[in-house]
Amino acid sequence: MTALSTLIGDVDEFFSRHLGKAVLHRPGAASKLQNLVSAEDIDRVLTGSALRTPGIRIAKDGAVIPADRYVSKSTLGYADLGDVVDPVKVVRFFRNGATIVLGTVNLLLPHLHALCKDIETDLGHPVDANIYVAPPHARAFEVHCDAQDIIIIQIHGGKRWELFDAIAANPGGGKVVSDPGASSSLYELQEGDVLYVPRGMPHLVRTADSSSIHLTISINTLTWADLLRGMVLEILRSDDFAGALPLGRDVAERAAPMVKKHADLLFAAVIDRADPEAVHRIVYGRTAFGDGLQTGLFQQALLDAPIALADRISLRPGTWPVTDDDERITVGDSRFRLPQEAAETCRRLGNGPMRVGDISAVADEALEIAATLVTLGLCTTCRPSAVAGQESGRHGEPT
Repeated sequence: MTALSTLIGDVDEFFSRHLGKAVLHRPGAASKLQNLVSAEDIDRVLTGSALRTPGIRIAKDGAVIPADRYVSKSTLGYADLGDVVDPVKVVRFFRNGATIVLGTVNLLLPHLHALCKDIETDLGHPVDANIYVAPPHARAFEVHCDAQDIIIIQIHGGKRWELFDAIAANPGGGKVVSDPGASSSLYELQEGDVLYVPRGMPHLVRTADSSSIHLTISINTLTWADLLRGMVLEILRSDDFAGALPLGRDVAERAAPMVKKHADLLFAAVIDRADPEAVHRIVYGRTAFGDGLQTGLFQQALLDAPIALADRISLRPGTWPVTDDDERITVGDSRFRLPQEAAETCRRLGNGPMRVGDISAVADEALEIAATLVTLGLCTTCRPSAVAGQESGRHGEPT
């Protein structure tokens, strides 16, 4: 059972019946996932991480508080910084009824980063996490819809979600909806509850008599526009489209009849490049999405424990490798040239972890391949004694 299936149930049914279409409410589903977010985590981010804008927003009664009202001047070594969050000012706003939003907080809390990477593995789309901390009787934003599908996990207290039925086909991020319609449903979330809200669905969120902490897993859905835009931009950087437009005062009139010719060239080039490697490069080329979970990488290098044949090796969560015919491997926006055996091992690891000794019948070769993949940060190893506690799932799963 993965973290995603723990939250939303049967993944195939979620894809077919809910994703982008319908609300899903699963009371208590998140109670099986331990240590998601604590008050200590939030305090650490606010008071001990030198948090800077735009990593935080503060909102109250539909208005976003300007950042200059909760930052203070600070220094980092000899550098002067003007955007460091002042915890005292933030807490003052909270006590006066404002909601604190910690954005992309998974980058600051390793266990949330692991959870997001795990969910990415099942969804195939980028995922990040925001934390919302609200005092009693608070309403941070007006009725709005999000550009992302969101999975809400209620961590502390309760929160009321009013969801309106009309879904915007192509929503903009944080778009205020002036007329959401009269048809809506209410969901009273309690600790451990999970609520999935499709992107584009208008909603209004409020607290009642208690303060609230909820975690929002944002599915930053990749669209056909994202894919085609990436492919077109690659093509337009080629020499084929670097020629100058006609010169003269009538440049627009002279260029207009030539547009179709170049558009046809562009269309043909897109079709020509629509191979799996090119699509992989565009889809997984975004660094935050394409790079795997790096937690433990330095510790691994520092301790430098030798790899043993009995160890198990696996791709880091969120790593999406693809190899081409000349043994180059593409991961995110990075490319590596690997020995043929190492490239083939990456292909095999796409199906799941394997024992180092099973990489090759030649022990020294197996150890060398495993060491290469670990050194490049593509893979991690697990000692046999630790495997028993991890067999039931990936990062963020109940064990």
